[in-house]
Amino acid sequence: MNINHIVQNLFQENLLSSKPLELRDGQLVYGKLSKLFPQQMAEVQIGSQKMLANLTIPLTVDQSYWFQVSITNDKPVLKVLTQANEAPTEKGNMTGLLHQLNLPNSKENRMLLQYILSNNLPITKEAIGNVREWLPSFIGKQDLSIIGQMLERELPLTKEVFSSLTSLQSDKGFSVMIEELQHQLSAHKVKEPILTNLLSSLTEGENFSKDSMVDTIKTIIHKMGYSYEAGLLKRTPMEDEQAFHQEMLKPMLLELMEKDVPIAVKETAGQLIDKMTGYQLMSQQTGPIMQLVTEIPLRFFNQQVDVTMQYNGRKTEDGKVDSNYCRILFYLELAHMKDTVIDLNIQNRIMNMSILNDQATEIMPIIKQKEESLKERLRELDYKLMAVHVRPLTKEDRPMWSPQQAMRVNGYKGVDLKI
Repeated sequence: MNINHIVQNLFQENLLSSKPLELRDGQLVYGKLSKLFPQQMAEVQIGSQKMLANLTIPLTVDQSYWFQVSITNDKPVLKVLTQANEAPTEKGNMTGLLHQLNLPNSKENRMLLQYILSNNLPITKEAIGNVREWLPSFIGKQDLSIIGQMLERELPLTKEVFSSLTSLQSDKGFSVMIEELQHQLSAHKVKEPILTNLLSSLTEGENFSKDSMVDTIKTIIHKMGYSYEAGLLKRTPMEDEQAFHQEMLKPMLLELMEKDVPIAVKETAGQLIDKMTGYQLMSQQTGPIMQLVTEIPLRFFNQQVDVTMQYNGRKTEDGKVDSNYCRILFYLELAHMKDTVIDLNIQNRIMNMSILNDQATEIMPIIKQKEESLKERLRELDYKLMAVHVRPLTKEDRPMWSPQQAMRVNGYKGVDLKI
């Protein structure tokens, strides 16, 4: 298992297989009229869910139709795409649906529409048009799954967002990319001393320490610039903008992109920006639910590693992270232990820890030897460690990432539909 491939699983899940139906303005849905009731009421089945609808035109029971959703007075209204005297368009008939949407009957449009509809993703004519303006002529499964994430998370359907999410599929970690940029700056004699010093501090200066793990991670996340945009909103006019930029890699790279530097330098800088932006896009908050997905370069026992971290949790009423209930997963590749996952599950400040590694049998005695001292240190922080589990890292044991669950907004419930 390649650690960098873990993020790809975010894009390969069945996006809405268990998600309650959410109807949005302009969305297309395929529904079957299953029952007729008095007073022009009917039961319509959309996917695995059944909803009550008010019929305004005669439709046939056990027949399926394409509907377009419009939101009127905060209530969804379904409009049949076909006219009453026309045969309903079959779900698999992309040609007929594209014709009704006034979209070209191209292979790319058919593939895109088929993928979106088969995953029950919200789709509108405008969305397909926006995507087709910049989507490559050849569409692969990876491209389609990324578009699915953009639609599911309601991200802007732009080439820049697509590029940022695509960058997360790369096997190349931040450590390698930073070293490449350092080499290019040196080879092309680009004089950027502040940037060069910051890059060096990211690859050499932050050693992981058991006594300052949290502080170390916070420092690197800040230096990378993951909080740059949020910091701009909080920065007061009196603060020194240049000093603010010099603390973080991302704004310095953005400034570098505006300068007259060689193309190779800009390409690597752009890759770093895209990857950081991609993680920022995957790290979102919906109501009290928050998720952070990030990657950082880290010195771990004097070796350089890239650590991918996922945090799932809630915010308290005062807006702070609830440290009583959360789940934190660390994915890293070590020189000798190779691929390793550390899974921390905290419920009411009671922690269960799982360490997954292919050398579980060899490292288990070492972990058990340190378990009591770890319990004591956590007890000082008012956490109770119940147990440390060590087991092999297999495909079946791989912890499940559930970004859809974390990003899920409240589903649409208990509303009558009008057709």
